[in-house]
Amino acid sequence: MEFLGVGYQELLLVLILMLVVVGPERLPAMAYQIGKAVRTLQQYARAVRDEFSDEIGYVEDQYKTIRGEVDATRITLRDEQAKMNAEFREATEPIRQAASEDPLAGLSSNASSAPTQTFSSGQEAPMTEAQSEPAAEAEKAPPLLF
Repeated sequence: MEFLGVGYQELLLVLILMLVVVGPERLPAMAYQIGKAVRTLQQYARAVRDEFSDEIGYVEDQYKTIRGEVDATRITLRDEQAKMNAEFREATEPIRQAASEDPLAGLSSNASSAPTQTFSSGQEAPMTEAQSEPAAEAEKAPPLLF
């Protein structure tokens, strides 16, 4: 069994070297100091771990709270959007029905000789006199040179 790449033979060699270098009379005091230092490091590590776990728990609680609020807001927005879409469809239904009927059905025969305006849908609608006048004026005006 190895710990940090140190096996039994290496550990035994280190202990024998410590016994030779430190001496048998000071070895127990040194082992006590090493044990005390290890316990102190463990206490610090435990304190840091506990502090971080408290902070992480707080952040997770805040995340869950905010996530719940965001989800509730998202649901509310979707419901409102669905309501608005339904209202829009209801409000525009008469316009759609009127647009689907023949737009030239109610016009007299002399209206068909009036200038027409073509929409992007390919349908033509008669232009009023006010709409056709600017086009006539544009034809009379000299071109602008810049």
